[in-house]
Amino acid sequence: MNGSKQTEREEKRRKRENLMEKLESQKGAKALYVQIRDIYRRRILDGDLQPGDKIESETQIQKMYGVSRITARQAILDLEKDGMVNRGRGRGTFVIWKPAVTEELTGIRGFSEEMQLHGRQPGTSSWHASMRHCPKQLVSAFGLDPEQEAYIVERVCTSDDIRLAYIVSCFPRQSFSYLGGSVYEETGTPVRIEEELLAQLPDDEVVTNLNIPRTLPVLVRRRVGFDRQGKIMEYSLAYYRSDLYSWSRSQ
Repeated sequence: MNGSKQTEREEKRRKRENLMEKLESQKGAKALYVQIRDIYRRRILDGDLQPGDKIESETQIQKMYGVSRITARQAILDLEKDGMVNRGRGRGTFVIWKPAVTEELTGIRGFSEEMQLHGRQPGTSSWHASMRHCPKQLVSAFGLDPEQEAYIVERVCTSDDIRLAYIVSCFPRQSFSYLGGSVYEETGTPVRIEEELLAQLPDDEVVTNLNIPRTLPVLVRRRVGFDRQGKIMEYSLAYYRSDLYSWSRSQ
């Protein structure tokens, strides 16, 4: 970082710190922990705080704003829930948020391949796979037979250890030993897909799996994948955090 940029960042930080001392307390104001959370959130989004930067401890926040330890802790917990920071026992709290992933709608890629393309570390924080009846969300989205049995994989996918997507996939013509990781490494990548993209508020299942507030919209990708013979090999619903993911298309 050159001197001018560093000076500009320091000036922005000082201005921000001056504003941080003035929390609103009048009737109707946001809860104090929400105001503190939003201040740190803005600093992270504006680039004042970069990935790897250490933020103030609960005790320091308590003294800075004149609030209780519980209020300071709740602000940090909310930042952690939003995927902004990571707390480590004995180490402190560090910024982990990175700018949102923007996926180009060209080619056919799975989640792991897409994250690697953006220089992110893909992972699977939880998953369940078995031969059973199709889940209701797939039945509703694709008009499937609710009595049909298929190999179903449900997984929470992470990017740099942040929960980014909850994906429910149905494989009607095959089963395999899924142990986490890339599904397409097990099944092969479809040669053709039909997709629909939309946004909606998350239901209870998505809220729980992505650990997000109910008010945060999710981006939904409905995908049907076909093999070389033109037969359906996959139905999938992928729910992405709208604050950390976007799509773009260029002609």
